[in-house]
Amino acid sequence: MQEVVELSENSPEQLVVLIQQGHAMYFEELFYRFLPLVKKFNKVYYLRSLEQEDFWQEARMVLHKAVQAYAPEKGLQFASFYKLTLKHHIFSLIRKESAVKRKIDKGSVSLDEILENQYSNHTEFSFEGVASTRFSPEEIVMVKESASGYFESLSEFEQAVFVRFLKGSAFSAIAEEFDCDVTSIKNAYDRCHRKMRRLLE
Repeated sequence: MQEVVELSENSPEQLVVLIQQGHAMYFEELFYRFLPLVKKFNKVYYLRSLEQEDFWQEARMVLHKAVQAYAPEKGLQFASFYKLTLKHHIFSLIRKESAVKRKIDKGSVSLDEILENQYSNHTEFSFEGVASTRFSPEEIVMVKESASGYFESLSEFEQAVFVRFLKGSAFSAIAEEFDCDVTSIKNAYDRCHRKMRRLLE
């Protein structure tokens, strides 16, 4: 749940100036002021590769960049400037997501085939990142038995990341292939991992 932030009497423009002057504590208030806009955009511009938490993180990143770039002498209110900047960023993400989908469709691989090949080699799945995130052959067999349901629970982006992990690709390699940042790949992997754990419970 989003923490309630105590609002001051400062305008968005005044908050921006304070943040630009090094008073970082006002950033949370500024983001809270624009949270209704962020929620609205999250509903209007659906991105399959981003859950709400990821979308909000993107919005925070854009807000930080907007604060640094804002110049009041240009005569544009900060609210309008941030809205425009956030919208452009979302459109960029949508274009990247569409490009990823085309690459996924072009390089589609059978999940059952991947699982069969990996398990026949008695491979333990050691994914780059947190040391504890490992899938044993037994877990993969259980997933294979329910592969259809598990795979359908993943978004197209998550499916692509999951399959490439099973093929041994690293976060950085997948990010380069889909022209996105490594954080997006890690977040997609984390979602795959959580869904798999729920399946195995």
